[in-house]
Amino acid sequence: MTAGGFHRLAFAEAGPNETGKLLEALEPSIRFFMDRHNDERMAFDFSLRVMPDAYVSFQWMLGMTNSRQKSHAVLDGNDDLCLLIHRGGQPIQMRLPDRRHGQDEVVLGPGKPHLRCNQERYKAWSLGSNSQVICVSRAHVAHAISDLDHALYRGVPQSAALDLLCSYAKTLASDIGPLDSGTLLQARKTLTDLFILALGPTQDAAETTKDSARAAKLARIKADIEANLAHPELSLGWISGRHGLSPRAIRDLFYAAGTNFTDHVLAQRLERAHGLLSAPTLGHRSITAIAYECGFGDLSWFNQAFRRRYAMTPSDLRASGLAEPSV
Repeated sequence: MTAGGFHRLAFAEAGPNETGKLLEALEPSIRFFMDRHNDERMAFDFSLRVMPDAYVSFQWMLGMTNSRQKSHAVLDGNDDLCLLIHRGGQPIQMRLPDRRHGQDEVVLGPGKPHLRCNQERYKAWSLGSNSQVICVSRAHVAHAISDLDHALYRGVPQSAALDLLCSYAKTLASDIGPLDSGTLLQARKTLTDLFILALGPTQDAAETTKDSARAAKLARIKADIEANLAHPELSLGWISGRHGLSPRAIRDLFYAAGTNFTDHVLAQRLERAHGLLSAPTLGHRSITAIAYECGFGDLSWFNQAFRRRYAMTPSDLRASGLAEPSV
C-alpha cells in the first residue's frame, strides 16, 4: 500500500479471499485477525488512508469479528492510540482481556467513542454497523494529553473538539485523491493536534494546537459551502448558524487564510460553473440553467463575474472550443 493513497475495498459477500485482501491492505500499518461472527453473512465496505505514523478509516461491517492478539503487536510493533467511533447501525461489542473486570467488556452505540492502545488485546464484533477509526502515534501525543489514563479507562467525552476531529478524519478517509509527501505530513500534524484537543490537552498543548484547530474548522466550513452552493439561504449568517460560530469568527478564519467569505463563495460558484460549461456532455444545458444551478440568481452579474475571472464570457467559453474533450 502506498502511504497517503486512498484505498477502498467493498464486498457484499465476503469470504476468506475477500478478508485476506483487506488484511493485506492494512498489513503495513497494523495486523489483526478477521472471521465470520457465528453463522452471519459477512460483508464490508472499508475506506482507508495511511499517513506517516497515523491512519484513518471509515467502514461498514456486517457479521464480522475482528481480534488483535499479543502476537500481532509483536509482529508490527504498533502501539498507536486508536479511537473507534460508532456511527450507526447495530451496537459494536468489544472485549478487552488486558483490562480489569468491569472495563473489559464494552458496548458501543451511535456516536459513542472508545479509546484503546494497539498494544492491548481486543475482540470486536457487530451484526451490522458503521464506524470510523482514528489512529495516531502514542509517542506523538502522550506528552500533550493532560490525563491519558483517564481517557483510556474512563472514556472520551463528547465535545466540539471531538466533532472536529471526526469530521477531519472522515474527509481524509474519503476519495479526495492521493496526497503528496508535504500534504501528508501536514495532514498528519493536523490530525494529531485535533486528537490531542479531543482527548484533553495540557495547557501548553492547547496553545500549540490552535492553528490546526483553525485550519480544520475552515476546511469543514469550506466543504459545507461547496456542498450548498445552490442553496438559496447560503450566507455568512446561515453558515455561522450551522457551525455554531459567530459571523465574526468565520470572517476571521477566512481572513487568516488570506481571503474572505464572499470572495470564496463566488470563486467556488464560478469554478463549478466553468466545469459544467466545459463538459462536452452538458452542451445541451443552457447557460442560464447552469448559472442558477451554481447559485447565481442574476444572470447579468454571473456574466460579469465570469468574464472578470476567466477573461471571457460563458458564451465565449462554449464557442471557443476550450471545453474539455470527451473521453
